[in-house]
Amino acid sequence: MNSKERMFNVFNGAAIDRIPAAPHWWGLYKFQLAGIASDYSEEDKCWTMYGDALAAVDSLFYETFRPDWFHLGIGFDNSPDTKYRNDKLFEIIEQAGRLDSIAVLDEYVSLKYMKADEIKKTNQYDHVRTLAGKYGEEVFIALNEGNPICEILDPHGPIGFEKGLIALKEEPELMEYLIYKEYDMMLEKIKVLKEYGCHGYIGSETYCTPDIISPSTYRDLIFPAQQHFYKKVADMGMIPIVYFLGDVLPLIEDINQLGVKALLVEEPKKGYALDGVEIRKRLDEGITLFGNLDSVYTLLYGKVEDVRAEAAKQLEAARHGRFILANGCPIAFDTPKENILEMMKAAEMYGGLKEFC
Repeated sequence: MNSKERMFNVFNGAAIDRIPAAPHWWGLYKFQLAGIASDYSEEDKCWTMYGDALAAVDSLFYETFRPDWFHLGIGFDNSPDTKYRNDKLFEIIEQAGRLDSIAVLDEYVSLKYMKADEIKKTNQYDHVRTLAGKYGEEVFIALNEGNPICEILDPHGPIGFEKGLIALKEEPELMEYLIYKEYDMMLEKIKVLKEYGCHGYIGSETYCTPDIISPSTYRDLIFPAQQHFYKKVADMGMIPIVYFLGDVLPLIEDINQLGVKALLVEEPKKGYALDGVEIRKRLDEGITLFGNLDSVYTLLYGKVEDVRAEAAKQLEAARHGRFILANGCPIAFDTPKENILEMMKAAEMYGGLKEFC
């Protein structure tokens, strides 16, 4: 059974030979591995890569550790139209941030999000096509991107964090409209990813868990747009995967209705606990859980035996349903190779649970 078959079988509830290992690796560590950036002061070098050069970075990580998936990020947009679009966005972003009108929001979204044919000209996803051509029959290929709620509430986004939280209460109709409109336009990117050979899409959902906003606000204003989006992703033949950052426990019942095939969660932060066994027990049996091994205290600062011990603890969730061994956030700079390899080994040695997957 190859990695692609193993991943699809877990998502579909079919038999597997072992638990898949799918490290969270779309971030900066792979660029350090490739000798492009040694620390965070050089991260600009990483985010300006695209095409075959970026594909080579991802390929090196894969060949070094042999995970069960490619966990890809977006490439740099080097299209000639980018400056024009950015200039126009700069002109209108203040109006959009004031939530002046539906017409202004429509203009902003039309500039922010391109149609599929325009997206292809940017080269942002050319590395996906390259890697799918080389590995697509053997390895599950997924791309991870920050979804619209991240962009809308980001301090550098059109609304901003503090103002956005206030607007969710004071301008709920306009905020709901903007959120839904942006998620719907994201589907143009899914068309391109599907055409280029990507198997799954991972949407990072930031700023919408109860450690930041109330569950009722999430359900009223954000959930409908996310549900629409993920169900459309599935309809388009892609595996829809959601990555919730924050305290996801109060939203498990909502996630069960979201239309996703899998859930990634962070490691515990800010005083709340995210126990894989508890989440797995509450999660719908048709949704696969990616476990949340600690990327900092275990993978970065821990020893091999610490990785082995935490992986064994994480893998207990597989006794309760579909499960993939992963870490909770991107691998950090200077993470020892032997710790990542130990994570892979832990999954390989954990077999015999076919009936639960």
